Amino acid sequence: MKNTLNCNIVQDMLPMYAEGLTSEESNIAIQQHLEQCEDCRKCLENLQKPIVGPTVPKMEIDYMRKVKKSFKRRTYILAGVIAVFCVILLGIFLRLFIIGTPLFLGDAPINFEWNYDADSKVYTIHGALEQENSSVRIKIYEDKHDNQIKFKIYEILPSIFFSSNQFSANIPWNRESNIVWQGKNNQQIITSPQYLNLSIIEFQNGDYHSVVDLYDENGTSMVKDLYDHAEKVSDNKPMPFDERKYNHYLIINLPLTTDRFTTWITDDTILEEQTLDERIFLYQEDGQYYFYKQGQYLRKLSTEDMSKMQDYLKTKGVEF
Repeated sequence: MKNTLNCNIVQDMLPMYAEGLTSEESNIAIQQHLEQCEDCRKCLENLQKPIVGPTVPKMEIDYMRKVKKSFKRRTYILAGVIAVFCVILLGIFLRLFIIGTPLFLGDAPINFEWNYDADSKVYTIHGALEQENSSVRIKIYEDKHDNQIKFKIYEILPSIFFSSNQFSANIPWNRESNIVWQGKNNQQIITSPQYLNLSIIEFQNGDYHSVVDLYDENGTSMVKDLYDHAEKVSDNKPMPFDERKYNHYLIINLPLTTDRFTTWITDDTILEEQTLDERIFLYQEDGQYYFYKQGQYLRKLSTEDMSKMQDYLKTKGVEF
């Protein structure tokens, strides 16, 4: 085949030829021309040489590395600052809305009532923190080292987690330990096995001595029934008991199975109840035996009931 290609046509086709994009017939014609034309061969050689890019100075590369390293360091520092800020916010949230501040009796206006059921052996406490914009959470745990059951109240801000300023708990209690109100640095006993003891103290000729001081459920029930069923002497409440008037009498303290604690008094009757003397005096006058308790009507025991009381006292070694 006669080669009719001139240099201009071949050089225009060389880029496609070098990439293998020309047809087989064109390839044959170009190859025949290249065998005869040195200029076109040199042009093809130049096209087939690898392209060498500009060389980046080492100093410029090192600078870019420093910039990249500095950017990473700043990113890590920013991430660390954000993490610390989030931890602080979480701590504040937990402190104000979940953990709270432990309250001791007297730190804030707290009112509560407690009761002990000897049959079920359950101590019940119910009360409220009389303070606006405050809620409470409670924690109860056993301290075996000190032989105590500890009751703690924490003041927190109201939230969906703790929204009430009232607290209530039923605590199993076998009368073998104290139940204490635990503050941050101090504590106070709110009930003790001794609170459930029947206490009878005899006064005779200027001397006091303990007759009974123990947990005696039957004796307590008997004394309480005698007092409740004793006949009222009059409709007038007597004056305070004059301990100097009598040479021989008994002071009876019934077990405290329920009580009220108030640091925020809004009712004068509550204050009056708290100041009453809960002791019961049993004394003899003009051949009759009487029960006296502050704020209550004077009561007279029947001969039969007094015999029951004397029989009980004899078991304790007392003649009355």
